Amino acid sequence: MNENLAVKLKNISQAPGVYIMKNINGDVIYVGKAKNLKKRVSQYFSGKNAGVKTGHLVSKIYDIETIISGNELEAFLLENTLIKQYKPKYNISLKDDKSYPYIKIAGTKTGFPYIIKTRNFKKGDGEYFGPYSSAFAVNETIKTVNRIFKMRTCTDNKFNSYAVKKNPCLYYQINRCSAPCCGYIDIETYKKSIDGIKLLLSGKNKQLIKVMKRSIDGYVKELNFEAAIKLRDKINAIMTINEKQAVVLKEEKDIDVIGFYSQNDKLDIVVLIIRNGRVTGTKDFFFKNIYLNDGEMISAFLNRYYVKNLEANADIPDEIFIPVKIEDEDKKSLAGYIKQFSSKKVKILNKYETVTTMALENAKKNFFEKAGDGKTGKNAEGAKSAGKANNAINIKRLSTLKDILRLNKIPLIIECFDISNISGTYAVASKAVFKNGEKDTSLYRRYRIKSKNTPDDYAMMYEALSRRFNNAADGKDPLPDVVMVDGGKGQLNVLVRVVKDFTESGRISAENIPALIAIAKVKDAEWDKKNNENNEIDKIYLPNRKNEVSFGKNREEVFLLMRLRDEAHRFAVSYFSKIKTKSLVTSELLNIDGVGKMIYGNLIKSLGSVENIKKAAIDELAAVKGVNNKTAKNIYDYFHSRLIAKN
Repeated sequence: MNENLAVKLKNISQAPGVYIMKNINGDVIYVGKAKNLKKRVSQYFSGKNAGVKTGHLVSKIYDIETIISGNELEAFLLENTLIKQYKPKYNISLKDDKSYPYIKIAGTKTGFPYIIKTRNFKKGDGEYFGPYSSAFAVNETIKTVNRIFKMRTCTDNKFNSYAVKKNPCLYYQINRCSAPCCGYIDIETYKKSIDGIKLLLSGKNKQLIKVMKRSIDGYVKELNFEAAIKLRDKINAIMTINEKQAVVLKEEKDIDVIGFYSQNDKLDIVVLIIRNGRVTGTKDFFFKNIYLNDGEMISAFLNRYYVKNLEANADIPDEIFIPVKIEDEDKKSLAGYIKQFSSKKVKILNKYETVTTMALENAKKNFFEKAGDGKTGKNAEGAKSAGKANNAINIKRLSTLKDILRLNKIPLIIECFDISNISGTYAVASKAVFKNGEKDTSLYRRYRIKSKNTPDDYAMMYEALSRRFNNAADGKDPLPDVVMVDGGKGQLNVLVRVVKDFTESGRISAENIPALIAIAKVKDAEWDKKNNENNEIDKIYLPNRKNEVSFGKNREEVFLLMRLRDEAHRFAVSYFSKIKTKSLVTSELLNIDGVGKMIYGNLIKSLGSVENIKKAAIDELAAVKGVNNKTAKNIYDYFHSRLIAKN
């Protein structure tokens, strides 16, 4: 930190306002808001927020400016204005909603509004619904609307042309338009249909059906049975739509559910749109160069997303579900902004339900499609289809695991550590990783223990975990959602001590520490007594909790953790065996007269492996640098005499 920046940090006001971070070239790289400027800005440099991603941002800061505002709402508005003005590299920047298709009910001089698909949003120019995630969805929706309500889709020029001819177009003939151009429907009836379309596009299908049923009753009283039958057919068509829409919430609420998936500096966010308890659509956003922690990132996204929605007069939900915790002041400022500009009270909640899992799973899927990390072609499509059901099951189990362990988010990435040694010799540690419930060998790591050569599993675990967290602090290996150790409460205490060392030193902030658990086999006395046999079961332990975690009937979640533990154990043992074998063979070679470490290295370099050394002829051995004829014969006789003895 330069001296000028250090002085500015000391003198920052505690008032609400906006802070502007700049790099060494004077470019604005990040804009943020705060209820207390001094407290929020100081957190970036105190180590409390020094996660790997935030640390990258902090390393680029050369200067900071602040602008004091009258209150939090003013700070919110100013932040959005400055982000639009400077387009900072490290702020969330949403793709312009104009790139998404809308359904527009366009008013015209004819008096008969028409429905079209458009990507050009102009405030005050008709009524817009959307934006939608795909043009296909818009086209299908318009077809459905026309099938039920028979609205015009033509331009005014075509409308007037057919009006002059007194001859309706093809759409009337195929029963897709009511031909207002030729006077086949009066303006009042047409406007009632428009009102119905607005309810339908807003997801208020039940309300629409109630209105239409009242109209049927009116037609029946008037003995207008033909109109009543037509309206009945419309109701049946709308009810068919209802049946096709999945009910995901028992309560008929309007909710936006946020899901996200990130790796390194890339991020995908999905907004699952639920209206009246039914999924009506999704919106997806993919970002690069994101160097904010999860809470800041989601908070920044919500601000940008709902500001754009309000500017576009888009539908605002009653509740917003988010998968991570964000600052209370950020929730209040966003809710206050929405209330002021839409008169709607919105609740922002940390909620994990089935819909949360859906949003998270969609974000993960979209991430790999857009990040370019997935395979392509028919084989990849087949593999994707085959694994889809299993993946959904895993996500559901992880969601249940999140509830059982009382985690802040679904544990998509879990690491497990294990130790393997014989009386302290050849000591190694392993890290096995499950991503989305399946092993990901690309994230496996192994550690050769350096600090101990006596039997002390706790000290060995401490070394392995310290090296792992050190890599995270240095930005080399991001932390997972859960770290698990094999060995029960003792090893769990070691894990807690390592974490404490890193948080107290400020190298990793407490909010970036993953959940900590331990797994251990214990005697199942109740089972043994009942079945007259010795049996061990696995128990899960949490810090600061005396008893193990109760999983009830959720055995599959325990089995998932057991499989990860077994994988860590397998990986540790395989590395231990490799080290032991290599060490024994190496010691054997070094026992041969004339072979030292330098000659041993030359032999391996020249002949490639110990097996090749064993098979080599005397002249081949003598050709190696540093190996004379006598040493070559000693090596040859050593291995060949052993072979003769075995035979």
